[in-house]
Parts: sequence; C-alpha cells; structure tokens
Amino acid sequence: MTASQASSKVFRAVVFCATVWTVATSIFLIDNNLFSQRDRFQESDFIMTFYVAGRLVLAGRSNELYPAPDANSFIDSPFDKAAHELLPHLPKTSTGAYMYTPLVAGFFAPLSLAGPNLSLFIWQVLSLLALAFSCRFMAQITGTKTSNAFFLSSLYAPVFLTLWAGQLGLAFGLAPLCAGYCLLLRQRPLAAGLVWSLLLLKPQYFLAAAFVALILAVVGRYRTMIGMSMGIAILFGLTALIFSPELAVHWLQSHRVSDSIFSGGRHGIPAHLITGLPANLMILFQPSARTALKWPLYAGSALLWLAGLCYGVKLARAKLDDAAWISLALVGGVLLCSLTLPHLLYYDLCVLIPAGALLLAKDGPAPRRKYFRAIGLAGWLAVSAFLPLLLAFSEHTILPLILELILLVLLLGFSRELRRFLSAAHPAPGLNPVR
Repeated sequence: MTASQASSKVFRAVVFCATVWTVATSIFLIDNNLFSQRDRFQESDFIMTFYVAGRLVLAGRSNELYPAPDANSFIDSPFDKAAHELLPHLPKTSTGAYMYTPLVAGFFAPLSLAGPNLSLFIWQVLSLLALAFSCRFMAQITGTKTSNAFFLSSLYAPVFLTLWAGQLGLAFGLAPLCAGYCLLLRQRPLAAGLVWSLLLLKPQYFLAAAFVALILAVVGRYRTMIGMSMGIAILFGLTALIFSPELAVHWLQSHRVSDSIFSGGRHGIPAHLITGLPANLMILFQPSARTALKWPLYAGSALLWLAGLCYGVKLARAKLDDAAWISLALVGGVLLCSLTLPHLLYYDLCVLIPAGALLLAKDGPAPRRKYFRAIGLAGWLAVSAFLPLLLAFSEHTILPLILELILLVLLLGFSRELRRFLSAAHPAPGLNPVR
C-alpha cells in the first residue's frame, strides 16, 4: 500500500467516525431538550437568554432587555426578573442576562411562540443548516466535498457545545464570516462588506472580518470597508426604527455591565469556559486586583492586533495572488480573535473553523506548506481535546489559560512560517531563495 492510499484510507475512516458522531449528537440533542431534560434544560443559554428576550419583545417589554445605566450587575435586573417570571423551573441562583443588540431579540420573537424547548430545538436545526452553508462555502473554496467538511466540522468540540447551549456562533457568526470571505474571493468586495456587517449580531466574530477589511483599506482597496460601514449604519438605523434610539443607547451602555462579569467577577459566568488571554489572566487574581490589570492586558491585546496588521499589510503588498494573501490574513484574524477578545467563551472558538479549513486543505487558496497543515491539525486537536478536561475539572481555572497558551504558540508558529513564506517568495537582493 502506497503512502497516498494509506492516507486516503485514514481519511475515509475519520469521515466515517465523524458521520457516526454527527448522528449520535443529533439524537442526543433531540432527547436532551425535548424529552429527558425538559425542565432542567431551562438553564441553557438559549432558553434563559434568547427565548426570554424574544418573549419580552413579543409582549412589548423591550425596555426590560438591559439593566439600568448605573447598574453594576445583571442580578435583579429587569431581564433577570423576567427570566424567572417566564421560566418557572429556572433555579433562583441562575441570573438571566442579555448582552446582544435588540435586533437579535427581535429575530427570536416569533421563534419564542413555540415554547422554550421547542424553540431551542428549532434554533438548533437552523444552526445546523447555517453550519452546512458555511461548510459549502469553504468546500467551494478549498475544493473539498461539502458533506466531508460538514461531518468533519462536527468533530470540532466547540460546534457541539454551541449547538447544545443554543448559542449564536454558527448562524450569526460563522455563516456570515464564510459567506463574506467567499464573496471577497469572487471579486465582490462591497457585497462582502455588507455581509460581514451582520457579524455585529455576534461581535466575537466581527474583528476577524474587520481585520481583513482594514488591510484592504490600507493598501487602497476601500470597497469592503465601505460595505461594512454601510451595513453597520443600516443595522443601527433598523434598531432605532424598529425599537428606539434610546434602546440602542441602553444596549451600548450595557457593555459596561457585561465587562464587569469578566473583569470584576460580579456574577456566575462559568469560569472554566472563559477563554481569551485577558480574561484567563485576570481570573487568576482577586476581583479587587482585576481592574488594575484590565487595561494593561487590553493594551497588550491591541498590540497583538497591530502586529498582525503589519503582517497583513506586508502580505497584501507582496504581490501574491489575492486569494492567497486574503486567506492568510483571515487565518491570522481568527487566530487573534481566539486569543485577544476579552468577552470570549469556549464555544466562541468556532471562529477558528475557517482557519482549520484553509490550513488543512490540499487544494485551497492558502499556500501549501507542511507547517501550515501541522498548525491547523494541532489547533483542531488541542481545542477539541480540552472540552472534556474543562467539563471534568471545572474548578481548575488554570485549564482555559493553558489552552490559550497553546493557541498563542500556534499563532507564533503561524507568524514564523509566514515570515519564511514571504522570504521565500521575495528574497532579499543578493540572497538565494529559501527552499
């Protein structure tokens, strides 16, 4: 058996295992939220956040979505009280909190008519469809089968947690990110920017797209940034029109309270699921010391983005094929998102899916280099392997920090290989190209 045949056999075995896992998790999710865990599952992120938000919009109680401007916690906020009013089985110790734009609550208003558990199931189906569309976009770009991409993505642990919790990452994050990237490679930058503006609905994915758009703008290609700016203006206009300008302001003001969850430790975000270097480092200290640490850590994150921007501009000016450098810039952007954002949880690491698809693809637009493939595979395995550890040893807050340090090593390895690639493509005068 040749090496190629052996590799093909291993790949088919992995796809088979991924298919079995996808079917098994689908059965688990159906049973968990429709049958065996109906009452207990009212603590899921979807039911105690998005379902409640939708019900409030339906009842004309949108003014209860956010805490008062001078609040320091979501505990006993109007939304928290509404969550306990609408969900009789929600434990008293659970705190309802809503941190997204009012448009997201409006989206879930009709869905909430189905009741908490059925609406969660419908959202999980919609999220799976969004994942399938995302895989189709990436499969078209990387020359792989959509079915293989879909089943293999199910082996990436944050996908399962996103579906189980009913989070927004697949539908409002991954799908617009992949769709905008696909449009950009098809020479439709304005449309790409408009689609990427939808990431404001899931802000943890927004900076990766803005990073690519900013690099394009720096090198004199403004249409993507114009599209994003137009889309953001439209979203704010719709918020003011459908709801009110005052509610839009309350949403922006609520970010101060949500920041206190991560930096001040004022109420129960599960510490074992918090990711992002700023939060993982702050959580090692007492809440009283975190305020002093917050801004230096945020400044360090900003410096990482600035360094990434410099690399991205070098890529854009290196006379590479557009598809190649844009793909590498997107990989850098999503890696930076996974490390630097202050309000990040484990399931938000779905943002890394495009990076894995591009680095592991044999025929994709990213340059074929063995170290890129090694980085993609190592990231996929490390992130997925940490989920059972995070759940089994939830009291050990050092575990998420270890995961982030692994991702930092992968980012540094990616940067190092990027330097080698640029040196090989454009050697300094008088030097032989690096082979």
